[in-house]
Amino acid sequence: MCSILEAELLQCIYVSFNLENDNSTWQDLLKGDKNALAKLMQSFFRPLANYGLRFTSDKELIKDSVQELFIVLWERRNQLATSVNLKSYLFTSFRRLLLRKIKKLHKTSTINLDPIYMESFSFVLGIDNKMIASEQAKILSKHFNELIAKLPARQKEVVYLKFFETLSREEIANVLEIAPQTVSNILQIALVKLKSATPESVWKLYKILLVLLFVKNIF
Repeated sequence: MCSILEAELLQCIYVSFNLENDNSTWQDLLKGDKNALAKLMQSFFRPLANYGLRFTSDKELIKDSVQELFIVLWERRNQLATSVNLKSYLFTSFRRLLLRKIKKLHKTSTINLDPIYMESFSFVLGIDNKMIASEQAKILSKHFNELIAKLPARQKEVVYLKFFETLSREEIANVLEIAPQTVSNILQIALVKLKSATPESVWKLYKILLVLLFVKNIF
């Protein structure tokens, strides 16, 4: 069983290692390597699909959107930039694609997509039993779930991308197509709300606690 500090360190190493591998695979895809396309799909299908579940429960729509994204990437590989922040790029592209499909299904003419999905963005936290399986951890999971459920959807999405997809402020700004400072403001407001309802002794470890919690996925 890992300690909470070991868990946080292992996550950082894991993210760094995968980032280097994925960027190398991206270069191979641009050169026309079909195996690279398959590797990227294998790496990102589940994260993207689970992100899609925050907007809609239509699994087929989500699967089709992820597959379409990678088909487009392959068909346009000669036009794509060689140097990209891959995870941010894929999340941004997938979000746009999925929301366009949702907009079409809802047959709405509004240009601003926010009203369509903002009330439904949601996620539920669980416990990683490999790291921690105490009754106290279950209580903390329940506590954070209740607090996060009360946040506006935009704040939920920023918290989700920050702590569970480990995106930076700039990466989140790219995904949401807003200014980095706006991301900081949204995150700060959300954290203030969470902190105000959390015991001080617990809040001191909130970043580590969120590492030990995970978003319950369906895909």
